[in-house]
Amino acid sequence: MANLPEFNGEELFDVPPERLFAAVTDLDTLADAIPDLVSAERPDARTLKCVVKPSFSFLKATLRLTISLSDLQPPRAATLHIVGQGIGAALEISSSLEIEPHDRGTRLTWHARIDRAGGLMATVPAGLMKGAADQVIRQGWRQVRERLACQ
Repeated sequence: MANLPEFNGEELFDVPPERLFAAVTDLDTLADAIPDLVSAERPDARTLKCVVKPSFSFLKATLRLTISLSDLQPPRAATLHIVGQGIGAALEISSSLEIEPHDRGTRLTWHARIDRAGGLMATVPAGLMKGAADQVIRQGWRQVRERLACQ
């Protein structure tokens, strides 16, 4: 589907690259940053399986997510692949993170794209999907910042 939205951005953090890399590749930290999380488990060191009940107007179904880490290049880069399945809904997302020193902290540049949307997700207009994703992304980065502040 050519109309699926892509997302990218840059986030600045007041921590060293090694600490930020550890936080964004820590699946427990990632689970804490997932909005509407119902449950989570880690079947292995690079996989998080969770259940979410999104509060989006266009999707009331529970989704089972599998989040996999790959291409880990500490402390510079990582890739996440997310597969979501629910009754009448499916979604696949790829995301890459690049981390570099910046001033006295770290710059994280990220890119995400929806590779596939099926079922109900395929009928959601790209603008509505992008708006919902932007909300989740902002909330996720806020959670990562809060987690880093507590460490």
